[in-house]
Amino acid sequence: MNPKNNQNERLQGSRGVALVITLLLLSLFTVMTLAMVIATTSDTLINGYYRNFRGSFYAADSGANAARAYLATLIQSSVTTPYVAFTPPISAGSETTIRNALINASTGFGSNQSILGSQTASWPAQFQLDPTTVGGVAYGNTTVQPPVCVQVAYTGTGTTAPTCTSPGTPAGNYNITSYTYRYFYSIGIIGQSFNGQQNKIIETGYFSFFVPVKTTAGTTTSFSGWGTLYDKFPVCSGSWVPGTMSGSIFSNDSLDFGDTGQVGKTKYIFTGTVGIADAQAGYEHTTGGGGTDCVKSAASSNTADGTTIAPTFNAGFAAGQPKIPLPQDSYNQERAVLNGNGGCPVSPCPVVAQTEMGVLQDVNHNAWPTSGAQPSSGVFLPYSSTTTGGVTTNTFTGGGIFVQGNAAQVTLTASTSGFGASTHNLQVIAIKQGGTTTTVTLDLTANTTKITDGFTTTNIQGLPMNLGATSPSEACMVYVNGNISSNVSSSTPTGLTGPSSGAAIQNGSSVTVTATGTIDITGNLLYSTEPVSLNTADTLVSPPPTNVLGIFTPGGNVELKPSTSGQPMEIDAAIATISNGGSGGIQASWNSISTVTIVGGRVQNKALSGSSITNGRNIWFDQRFAGGGFAPPWFPATTIDTATSYSATPSLPTATRLSWVNTTAQ
Repeated sequence: MNPKNNQNERLQGSRGVALVITLLLLSLFTVMTLAMVIATTSDTLINGYYRNFRGSFYAADSGANAARAYLATLIQSSVTTPYVAFTPPISAGSETTIRNALINASTGFGSNQSILGSQTASWPAQFQLDPTTVGGVAYGNTTVQPPVCVQVAYTGTGTTAPTCTSPGTPAGNYNITSYTYRYFYSIGIIGQSFNGQQNKIIETGYFSFFVPVKTTAGTTTSFSGWGTLYDKFPVCSGSWVPGTMSGSIFSNDSLDFGDTGQVGKTKYIFTGTVGIADAQAGYEHTTGGGGTDCVKSAASSNTADGTTIAPTFNAGFAAGQPKIPLPQDSYNQERAVLNGNGGCPVSPCPVVAQTEMGVLQDVNHNAWPTSGAQPSSGVFLPYSSTTTGGVTTNTFTGGGIFVQGNAAQVTLTASTSGFGASTHNLQVIAIKQGGTTTTVTLDLTANTTKITDGFTTTNIQGLPMNLGATSPSEACMVYVNGNISSNVSSSTPTGLTGPSSGAAIQNGSSVTVTATGTIDITGNLLYSTEPVSLNTADTLVSPPPTNVLGIFTPGGNVELKPSTSGQPMEIDAAIATISNGGSGGIQASWNSISTVTIVGGRVQNKALSGSSITNGRNIWFDQRFAGGGFAPPWFPATTIDTATSYSATPSLPTATRLSWVNTTAQ
């Protein structure tokens, strides 16, 4: 057998295999290519859909952020200016205005808005507020709710904590430091991308206004700051005594003016402001039959029954003004004698305890008992006594003189001792009780005090001092625990008076005379140097003197009772007959007085009707008292703002997101 022929035969039998294999491989590659094309196309479609879906989602999320930021701007721009503490930061109803601005198609997000960077064809995306009607309201998913005060931060303790609605009057001792208002909102946003793919997001949250608070106590003003002040002066209750009156004049009630502005009669001339809390003043016209016809009016003049009543208001007249709060107690005057400060250990001020009185001694060094029976009368000073080497030194420790029981007479005298360069200025205070006259002499030059009852004399280092002042200085409170008066049937009534001639208050001396009951003034009380010109100009002298007198009773009247009829009377002092619930006033109801002149001012609970002043009354306001700063020592004062005032400015609103829901994915 030929091997070569066999090999050829085998080769001829294998012809066409390569073609078959090639075709099979080509078919396989074709199928694989088709599968790859199908897979790629599917991925492209899936990725495109996912891209569009995510684009709409990002558009909705971006829209929610933009809408929230715009909402914060709208709220901030609506904050009330000036802002009033403890009120909603924006005015009531502004929430609706803010929402309408947010959903506005041209200025807000009520129409489609392109998001930044999405304008290209590769990622066209936009958003708008969801216009769906919810509960019958278009754009129902977009709301701004009225404000809610959610927190008041404070320090202190008490029975009733302060709240947003009653921050200034809680029961307790609180200091409010801040409060927070919240505006709750919801925003519905639809994001849209290529081929109409949409995503809807609903976000809810609130904007917080944190408001720090600065508290300012009411302004404390001495009652000496008014030329005239009444608590009670009912309209049409009797016309006011005419005359020239300067300084600020006010009534917590009303005022009545008589037809005294006619020719030949004393007129009303007011050089300072005049105000009343009532809506109307009374104008009392004399009728033809001798009676009176009272007309109520808020005007500054009135014509009726053939007469015109037109007081001269140089600084204006105003009705319907806020009332002036009255003092709550007079215990600080009593404590001023004891400690030279007048301050109370706690608030409100309690009655002075007997244990506090132990600092007092009389001229014979008899101390006030801190327990048991108390003296019924006597003159006491707050001073301490120390003995070293057989020598006793007495030192003044308080602010004045304490008189227990009624004083028949208190005489104030400006005096001197020595001569030339050795002249000493003295303030002398003589107090008569029964048959004993106790004299206290304040040597303003030597800084010493002397007390004598005619039998015993005690010398004391120092003077009564106002230790509560910014710069402690000489100040004397004469506190009478009773009346300063005597039997008015006497031909020579006694009470509070100056010397028979000359000045009562020495230059450099500050005195306040306080009595718990009635004070009869029976003679002139004059300054050594008058502080103002005694005329309508009421000009403060330069330099102003440093002497000052206050007269105060929380429980009685000040009665003007000169011993001789028909004489004028001058009182250089700030006079106050006032207390919370009191009925004290100033009147001349005994011997007639031709003209009363007050250089200072007068404050009364009540305008008293009885009067024996024949030629009128002049009040020359002591301009040193203007503004209620300078005043007689420990004179009663008031707080003009009855409630603590608060100043506050809201901080920029901050957003807190409570929920964020992609409703398309649900």
